[in-house]
Amino acid sequence: MNDTAPTGAPESDEPLPGERQTRLSGAWTAIVIGLVALVVILVFILQNQQSVEVTFLVFKGHLPLAVALLFALILGAVIVVAFGAARILQLRIVAGRARRNPPSHSKPE
Repeated sequence: MNDTAPTGAPESDEPLPGERQTRLSGAWTAIVIGLVALVVILVFILQNQQSVEVTFLVFKGHLPLAVALLFALILGAVIVVAFGAARILQLRIVAGRARRNPPSHSKPE
C-alpha cells in the first residue's frame, strides 16, 4: 500500500487562489440570504391576505394581516436598534472619558 500523497498534490494546508473568503464573496452570500428572506416574506404576505382592523394610538384602519405583522416587526426592529445605538453611544462616551483621564496610580507608602 502506498500512503503517500499523489504526485503534484499540494502538501500544505494553505488556500489555493480563489479559495479565500473575500468581501465580495461575503456580499454574494448576504445577497443570496436576503433574496431567500424576501421570497419567504412575499409568500407569507400572499398567503395571509385577509383584512384585519388595526388601531395604533389615534390611527385606525384595515390592512392585510401579513402587512400589519410586517409593520409590527419593523417597528420592533427600530426600537431594538434605537436602544442598541444608545447603549453603544453610552459605552463610547465612557471609553472616551477613560482615555482622556487615565486612572492615576498612587504608590503605596
